[in-house]
Amino acid sequence: MSEPNQERSAAERRAQEAVRGLPPVSADPVFRARLAGSFASGDFPAQAPRIVPLPGYRRGPVAWIAVPAAAAAALVFALVLNQGPRWTLTAAEGGGNVVVDGRPIPMTHPADLARALRGGARVVVPEGAELHLANADRMMIVATAGTEFVLPAAPGRWYGRTVGAFVRYGTLRVSTRPGFAGSRLVVTTPEARVEVAGSTLAIICEEAGTCVCVLDGAVAVGPLAGDMEQVPGGMRRFVFTDGSTEMDEMRPMERMKLTDFREEAARVSVEGATAGGSDLVAADLPR
Repeated sequence: MSEPNQERSAAERRAQEAVRGLPPVSADPVFRARLAGSFASGDFPAQAPRIVPLPGYRRGPVAWIAVPAAAAAALVFALVLNQGPRWTLTAAEGGGNVVVDGRPIPMTHPADLARALRGGARVVVPEGAELHLANADRMMIVATAGTEFVLPAAPGRWYGRTVGAFVRYGTLRVSTRPGFAGSRLVVTTPEARVEVAGSTLAIICEEAGTCVCVLDGAVAVGPLAGDMEQVPGGMRRFVFTDGSTEMDEMRPMERMKLTDFREEAARVSVEGATAGGSDLVAADLPR
């Protein structure tokens, strides 16, 4: 055995002999009594836990920053995936300028018009013109000449399934498609509220009030400050400017136009699904 190891062994033996020679230490009777009482009552004094850091490991500030950054990235990713499809301009008939959010866009520039028509845009259709818009397989809208309205956003894929629109004046025809299932469209006018879960209908805003003609399904219609009432297919409800209402058969001319519109919406929905939901280019738009 080397000399340093022999010296260390001799020192350890001397320490052990010194410890063995110490007199026994008896427990403090006061401490023993207090401990026994604590066990009996379950009342132990609260002590702060002792935190022992692990050797060689320390969480730096970058690691703590990475947690909220990852959560924010996941939230943004979910928001992007939840967004519904964009509106497609399928037809722009007539001439003049369409005013979108205060910006006049000539009907002869359908590509510029298609880019501007997004959910939440305020649109004014010129006299003698008509706009046809489709939202993939969810719904289709036709805004006739002189109509001023706010275009609804597309319903989200998982949440945000209720979307809203506003019609100030004119006629807005709506036809929902199979992809709209589980969504809801709420349209308000100066005097009425219209709730659509699945239907083909026309919302006609006139000086006397709002007329809602329902071709199929059932639509809830009521004054802004009044009770809603289900309007079945083939019927209409008129909400006058004073808040009073009237239920009757739908207008014959509107029945014919809505029937043609429903067929158009079904055709466009199938074509859009076949094309993968891509936007139509300017050359595809009827002039």
